[in-house]
Amino acid sequence: MARWLPLLLLVVSCAGSGKQVATSAKPADLNEASLMARLHDQLKPDPASALALAEEGERRFADSPRAEERSALAIQALINLDRIGAARSRAYQFLARYPEGPYSAQVAAMTGVHPTPSGPGVHH
Repeated sequence: MARWLPLLLLVVSCAGSGKQVATSAKPADLNEASLMARLHDQLKPDPASALALAEEGERRFADSPRAEERSALAIQALINLDRIGAARSRAYQFLARYPEGPYSAQVAAMTGVHPTPSGPGVHH
């Protein structure tokens, strides 16, 4: 066993350093899936970082299929930062863009902002 201990320590230290390199990548170096994973991971422990990741994602992947999810997470990050006014402002924009989207009910519940009804029979 003692003969294998140095090799075991080397393997463990290499495995640990590989993980550290992966998590320390700059947001600009991340693909969208990695950026979104980090955004989800940072939402509660570091909402400021999560918000920065959401904004980076919006700059780089504005028209991606995950844009709606990313916008909803940005609103959650603002709430976690106690920036309720900014969260509600973004919620109005979000619900105007995605009134029937899969995250609309969650955004409405988090912020108290609801989609504006539209269609036949609605008078403005």
